[in-house]
Amino acid sequence: MRIYTATAGRQVAFVASMGALGNVLALLTVTIPTPVSQIAPDLSHVATLIVALYSGPVLGGITGALVSVVPFYRFGVAGWYGPLVGFLIIPLKSLTGITAGLLGKKLRPALATLLGYVPECVSTYAFFMLVVPFFLPEVAQYVTQGFVILVLAKAWVELGIIAVIMETIKRRDIVGRILGKT
Repeated sequence: MRIYTATAGRQVAFVASMGALGNVLALLTVTIPTPVSQIAPDLSHVATLIVALYSGPVLGGITGALVSVVPFYRFGVAGWYGPLVGFLIIPLKSLTGITAGLLGKKLRPALATLLGYVPECVSTYAFFMLVVPFFLPEVAQYVTQGFVILVLAKAWVELGIIAVIMETIKRRDIVGRILGKT
């Protein structure tokens, strides 16, 4: 498994374009109506994982932060959590890029994708069960164990889909060929 290396300018362009792609994917998916307004599909991590698996943990983490702009706005600014508490979405998404970037050097892309989400999953659980009740007691009554299970189950389904996509992209070296490294 090769890691994409290039000049700083090409890395900035790669991360910026993947950040844009992630936000477009998020915008297309989080606007899908769902029965619970704070549980919506979000495929922004496709871009995070492309960068993490091709360029490693640092750029994967930066891309994770970039792709969180739309989810931060949707669930934080315009959602229940407000901009201050909702801001935690950004480092949580970045955590997946960092972890998957580290694991991608040693594991198959699908496994790195799934295991790369584990720290974000644990942190998301802590966010809902500890941070939200402490900082937003008026919202805490809606954040039940059932709600958290639905959020995390939805996320694991998304990551399962993304894991298949990442396995295909890496196996066929699609991004590498687009970037002209092969």
